[in-house]
Amino acid sequence: MIRKFREFSRGVSIELKVVVGIVLFALLMGGMDRYQLSHNLINQFLEAKKSKNLLLINTIAPILGLNVSLGLNDANREYLDYIAKENSDVTFIELKNGQNEIVYQYGDDESEIQSKSSYETQTEYVDFCDEEIVDPLSNALIGSIHIHFSDKDFIKLKSDNRLLTFKLALVAIVLLIVFVRIIQREFRHLKELSESVLAYDPKRNDFSLGTSHRHDEVGVIQNAIVSMVDKISLYTSMLDETNLSLEGKIKERTKELWEANERLKALSVTDELTGLSNRRYFEEYFHKTWELAKRQGASVSFVICDIDYFKKVNDACGHPVGDEVLKYVATALRTSLKRNTDFVARYGGEEFVIVMYEASLDDATSLCRRVQENLKKGPNVACDGVTLDPVTMSFGINSAVPGKEEDSQSVIKKADDALYKAKRSGRNRIIGY
Repeated sequence: MIRKFREFSRGVSIELKVVVGIVLFALLMGGMDRYQLSHNLINQFLEAKKSKNLLLINTIAPILGLNVSLGLNDANREYLDYIAKENSDVTFIELKNGQNEIVYQYGDDESEIQSKSSYETQTEYVDFCDEEIVDPLSNALIGSIHIHFSDKDFIKLKSDNRLLTFKLALVAIVLLIVFVRIIQREFRHLKELSESVLAYDPKRNDFSLGTSHRHDEVGVIQNAIVSMVDKISLYTSMLDETNLSLEGKIKERTKELWEANERLKALSVTDELTGLSNRRYFEEYFHKTWELAKRQGASVSFVICDIDYFKKVNDACGHPVGDEVLKYVATALRTSLKRNTDFVARYGGEEFVIVMYEASLDDATSLCRRVQENLKKGPNVACDGVTLDPVTMSFGINSAVPGKEEDSQSVIKKADDALYKAKRSGRNRIIGY
């Protein structure tokens, strides 16, 4: 068999051998180059999409956890609606609470039938993302988020890649046909080419791999190699630009999510007018403080205070002046606090509350007196040229150690009873229950 092949080889012209060899070489190199390029392009696309999807779910999970822990279910729904609107590749979102009950759902679950086999083994988190939601304070599991992503971009990428491969193959075939014709016509110049190669002097470096203007075999091969290098360089540049664009979009989206989260956190805990904590945050803070005191056996003092004759100020001067009075009182309360553990919040209307951890009734009374002194330092309320009485407040105090017979709501009620007694006693009073 080998002998017959050698005899056959001797009967084949050198021209045909060269043509067949070059054609096979060109097809092999072009196919390998195209295969590697397609493989790298698809892998980079999948990695970029996976990173984007992971970044999205890892960014929204803490926000959802915070909202759930604060009871802001409406905020979660608005936030997830915004996420779905801003991410066109999101087809399905499902949010479940700690009891595995669905509390939010966007889209339908038809994307479950999508086959992961088209993504091979590299596509974890590319079309399906799951993340557990934990309470940022207790680290307890309070829910889960499940997101489906569309595979339209990936399908389009594969379709475009196949089309490009077909076009390149068609161009390559045309070029090879032309190349073979040139070889058949110009093979007589092989001797001249050989002489040129033999005349090459490495010392003088009189042979370069730049673009050749010759029309013989060496020139065609040389130009094909240079063209191949240029194509690889072009495709690499295109991939780098795509990666930079994706990174820029991811950074921009991350910044938007962070800014939205900061605004949400500020709005959820702050009273817009006075800058103090709002009632919702007070209830959460007081509950945690009460539970901590129960575990530590510490005392908790609670103060509820009310601006005296505030309705008269509003009626006589209007709500703008009343708002200024509220801001002034909030400043007096804030500056009167001396300990980091003391907490003040606007309870509603003209009422404010103070929570003091490990503080006695005397400590709370001293704080209320400082507030009275700070109120005296401020300007009197005036409108339409008429000066009203100075701003004063009435205070109701209750101090207790959490136990089986004392709960947080009873402490608040007793302090409120003391406030009522202070107002009936002539206002500008401090009454302890």
